[in-house]
Amino acid sequence: MIKLVAAVRRRPGMTRTEYREYTEKVHGGIATAKKLTLRKYVQNHVLDGAYGALGDVGYEVTLPRDSVTELYFDDLASMGQTFADPYTREVVGPDAVNFSDQPAALSLLVEEREDEAPLHADGLVKVLHFLKAAEGVDPEVFQQGLRGAYEDVLADSSGPTRYLRGHQVNRPLSGDGMARYFGGGSEQPAYDAYSALWFEEADALTGFRAHQQALAGHAEKHGALLNPSMSFFLLTREVVIFDDVADSGATA
Repeated sequence: MIKLVAAVRRRPGMTRTEYREYTEKVHGGIATAKKLTLRKYVQNHVLDGAYGALGDVGYEVTLPRDSVTELYFDDLASMGQTFADPYTREVVGPDAVNFSDQPAALSLLVEEREDEAPLHADGLVKVLHFLKAAEGVDPEVFQQGLRGAYEDVLADSSGPTRYLRGHQVNRPLSGDGMARYFGGGSEQPAYDAYSALWFEEADALTGFRAHQQALAGHAEKHGALLNPSMSFFLLTREVVIFDDVADSGATA
């Protein structure tokens, strides 16, 4: 199963409350009315977040985000069917002008490791960590190194693992993430992976900072993989608009 992801900023003049109510109730309702080949639709509404790294003179990533959309499909062919359908092109897509600052949108197409995700995320904070590879790091070297870093960090029961309630690593697939559909401009950076980590609300920031420190410690021993100034993380509340994957008894 593949997943199309878009990190979105609300349109000018709109409060965060208005944005959440519109995207969840109105836009979510439009998508639910005709699902086409879309198997699962999740909105992750931002509670807090940080961009760049301590010590940066200025922000390398300057645009805050208000939500992250996750759209699940069986494969590329089925995704293409949805985005080619008149309902998507004439109803769902055009509705974005009512809530999204479209030039600011960034997107990526990924496959996820789903087996570590919590079965029930109610009450948990979901931290989304968008990862930019360090300059000059080969993409395959980055992916292998990232996998090894996560395995080492998660193997330490005294580290951030004690806070974790679930995690996923999402590897990018070839393609531009359908940036043109979401309205994102070419100046938006391309990200090399993103991870999702679930924590109890009281532990979310502490747990994620411990995760960051563990990754930094791994980099000191094995070499830097990430560009911290271009990476960012978001503490979010997950809202499942619909989930036909779980209803069918399949794994997401």
